[in-house]
Amino acid sequence: MRILFANTIQMFGGGEVWMLRTLTAMRERGHAVHLLCRPDTELARRAQAAQIPLFTFPIRGDFGPLAILRTRRLLKKLAIDVVLTNMDKELRFAGLAARFAGGVAVIPRRGVDYPLKNQIHYRWSYNQLAHRVVANSQATKNALLRNAPWLDPNRVEVIYNGLDPQPFLTPRRLDLRRQWGLAADTPLIGFVGQLDERKGVQALLSAFFRIKDRNRDAHLLMVGEGPLRPLILEFGRTHHLDDRIHLLGFRDDIDEIMKNITMLVLPSLWEGFGIVLLEAMAAAKPVVTTAVSSMPEIVLDRLTGRVVPMQDADALAQAMEEILKHPDLAQLWGHNGRQRVQEHFTLEQMVDRYLRLFQEQIDLIHARR
Repeated sequence: MRILFANTIQMFGGGEVWMLRTLTAMRERGHAVHLLCRPDTELARRAQAAQIPLFTFPIRGDFGPLAILRTRRLLKKLAIDVVLTNMDKELRFAGLAARFAGGVAVIPRRGVDYPLKNQIHYRWSYNQLAHRVVANSQATKNALLRNAPWLDPNRVEVIYNGLDPQPFLTPRRLDLRRQWGLAADTPLIGFVGQLDERKGVQALLSAFFRIKDRNRDAHLLMVGEGPLRPLILEFGRTHHLDDRIHLLGFRDDIDEIMKNITMLVLPSLWEGFGIVLLEAMAAAKPVVTTAVSSMPEIVLDRLTGRVVPMQDADALAQAMEEILKHPDLAQLWGHNGRQRVQEHFTLEQMVDRYLRLFQEQIDLIHARR
């Protein structure tokens, strides 16, 4: 198959990580994959470094004639079979380009649990331009359909995100405790994500403050960047925790980070999927997260970790303390989490389902011609 992924997002987040992994996995299966994105973005830089065939140009309006024309030319030149779009903008301009090119399957992927708006351009683009729709969880599918009685639920396929568990199974190469001069049994509470309000950073800081006196040796490790970084630094200074809160910025060695932590905490207010939960579980670490979006579909409460109400620092603190106080239970939850990833959330399973969906749609288009 010849597949084009389209993404106009300028920031680099979980959806872009997913896209690069999926492009790479499909290429390794022997498919011709290509990426269309904006120039001078982190996604473009990483795709180029991964030697993924890359096409970039400025993309402004959803129905920009120049973007539609350029994309149509690209589809024809590359003889693309399937376009997978990332957001509504890409569906509109790339979907129109595919229609003009002819014979191209258009499949938008919904990676966040935002409902569709009941407006004419949404109805038109999802019913007339999209052949099928992929949601990354049942929660995302439910949200997608909430305000869209005009969208046939049978056209929406749930395909969970997946990852390659192998890097998380190998022996640890990085020892953060030794690097920081900490005892080998020092608890490291991990957070990986953008340092912004939607990730529940303030609830996490409050919960860590609540447990600090009963867990004097616990440290908080935070991977990522974002607008709340100054707030976190100020919190550490004000509460005399600056030597126990470690801001590591962006990291490419997330597998090593996960092997170092005692648990992962992701107290989001909403999520696209929460791929970092899978990464921690693949490393056999218990996880604490909130009962929003797709998280309860990933984390089974009291089997692979804890699921608590969002913005509840007390519940978050109690869940963290439960794991710290009961290492045998934490080990069991970590083991269960790793097994759950291997059974339900591998990259291989996910790619199988996408390729099957792509081929089904290609066959339908060819049958109608």
